[in-house]
Amino acid sequence: SGLTTGQGSGLTAAEEKQILELFSKIDLENRGVVLAKDLSRFDKNGKLFAKLDTSKDGEVSEEEYLAFFKGLKAKNAKAIEGYLAYAEKTLLKLTVGEEEDILDLFSKVDTDGNGVLDKTELYRFDKNGKLFGKLDTSKDGKIDKAEYLKFFQGLKLKNPKALWGYLRYAQGCLKKLTLDEEKEIKSVFNTIDVDKSGEIEEKELAKLDKNGKLFARLDTSKDGKVSITEYLNFFKKMKVDNPRAVYGYIKYAKRVLKM
Repeated sequence: SGLTTGQGSGLTAAEEKQILELFSKIDLENRGVVLAKDLSRFDKNGKLFAKLDTSKDGEVSEEEYLAFFKGLKAKNAKAIEGYLAYAEKTLLKLTVGEEEDILDLFSKVDTDGNGVLDKTELYRFDKNGKLFGKLDTSKDGKIDKAEYLKFFQGLKLKNPKALWGYLRYAQGCLKKLTLDEEKEIKSVFNTIDVDKSGEIEEKELAKLDKNGKLFARLDTSKDGKVSITEYLNFFKKMKVDNPRAVYGYIKYAKRVLKM
């Protein structure tokens, strides 16, 4: 990117290194540029972004970021030290948005809604149980919201990008049916399919669907019967919209069908 280092830039090599490391941490999505939303935690009113974005293209490059600090050093050498210290400290705290995302994730992983996570609920992200061991600091076999938040605060201190990456990965996992959920849904389907035709008719669903509204939603082909594909697709969409609802329906269906 044609960056200059050392004395010619007015910044020391150590300062330039620290500034570029800060740039990299702010650039959460590794685009090589910083957007206004990336900078929002240090720049509530957008004034700093306006100064940084000298090309007025809506993004700040490494060159623009460095140029700002070169100008800042020329005016006030100590100001660089103060800003970098403030920015690092701010980066290491969870933002309000991150806390909300983490607690939203907790709520979605907590499929039975009892306010704590157990190993089975965390299994889809944690096949070997190592993450559970780190989260369960009280060693009581369950994870509460305080332990969950504390873990992510620690992750942010070590590696801010890892926090964002994990949240994105976990939210993606939550939108897919687990193998266990697919197995349970197929089992419910087979129990409803009393005549073992491989399809569900409206009368077979009556125990779970008094007014026929559910059948109408399941029967996307409008041929008067529901295939296993239609049934699974319904729950795949439900999982995206409301992960906890899938767990709730399976539990309800098994109880009504006495499975």
